[in-house]
Amino acid sequence: MQVSPAYQRLAEKFVFKKSWEDVIVPDSLLKIVTFLFTEEEAEIVEKLSFLGTTARAVARKVNRPVAEVEPILKSLSDRALILGLKVKGLQVYGFMGLAPGIFEAQMVVSRGEKGEYSREFARLFEEFYAEFFTWLKPRVEGKELRFGRVISIEKAIDRTPGLNVLALDTDIYSEIIDRNKSFCRVNVCACRHQADLMGKWCGKPKDVCGGMGLLADIAVEKGWARRVDKKEFLETKARAADAGLVNMVDNLADPMQMCSCCGDCCGALRILTEFNIPTIVVQSHFEAEVDQAKCKGCGTCVKFCPMNAIKVENKKAEVNLMRCIGCGVCVYKCDKNRGVSMKERPNYKPPAGGPVDFAVDRYFELKGYEGTWIPRLSLGAGRLLNQVFPKISGPGYKPRI
Repeated sequence: MQVSPAYQRLAEKFVFKKSWEDVIVPDSLLKIVTFLFTEEEAEIVEKLSFLGTTARAVARKVNRPVAEVEPILKSLSDRALILGLKVKGLQVYGFMGLAPGIFEAQMVVSRGEKGEYSREFARLFEEFYAEFFTWLKPRVEGKELRFGRVISIEKAIDRTPGLNVLALDTDIYSEIIDRNKSFCRVNVCACRHQADLMGKWCGKPKDVCGGMGLLADIAVEKGWARRVDKKEFLETKARAADAGLVNMVDNLADPMQMCSCCGDCCGALRILTEFNIPTIVVQSHFEAEVDQAKCKGCGTCVKFCPMNAIKVENKKAEVNLMRCIGCGVCVYKCDKNRGVSMKERPNYKPPAGGPVDFAVDRYFELKGYEGTWIPRLSLGAGRLLNQVFPKISGPGYKPRI
């Protein structure tokens, strides 16, 4: 697909081509870029950074008057294509990735509406999703990317003394929630709404995903979500568990997002189920185990498992641990027979302590440097920088609002 240099550069920025030289820039991505942005907008957006830039600084980069550039930046921010925020009274604009980022924002701002713009964007993104992950699969096999993390449904974890189930403070979502101060519930789940726009929605609730910390404050400020208190946030997660949804968070000890995902619609879980790339999401600290004496072979766990990791053979359930993500849905739903329980997963890798070492972790894992002295030195520096980096969630975060 032939496009202008401005569109090409922006598409390359979305897939981090400067850091990942051999990455594909598929035609489907170029279609998204030309659909969302004018050529003038693409030139400006390509100059933005993730950390935020003033309109004056952007104007200098594109060699144009700030009076011309600033209205364009404001329009892009209003349309949820870039992030516009005031930091200590200073208006700054930041680059948003495609996913997570623009995809979720475009779905959420639609508030569940089914206009032609939303339908077309949903279709284009699905085309890109299929093309990109088909290309990606053979290139990331064996690499521990760990962008997201599964947290088991809390009621599925039996912490009775003597069972040798040691739950960390990052494993229990009520404890994670208790450490936070700001909460929101998004207008609509991006993934299930996209599926609905394409006629593929699984029918599970769309209003049970949310955020904490900085993400919650930004989403409320932008009108993408409704502020809720801790009690309602916990009640929302209980309703998600009843629907058989999986707790999916960013791979931080104190995450910002807490999605409630299904195996049919969720982009992250579909990477596992459709493309069989298990290392892109961290399985929970636990995995399912069948008690053969208690299991009645009823098939309830098979029905609700989002990963198709369980089958019934000879009237007893069997778990394929290669597919089990430790979400705990099977245990939660097997409430009568108690035939399934959670046990600790061997060789579990805890989440990153903060955003700096999270970013460094992902970069070196993608580059394949894990195990050498270079990433160990850099990871140590990342953890040191976390001490001075502004807190974005957890007990040290100061709410914006």
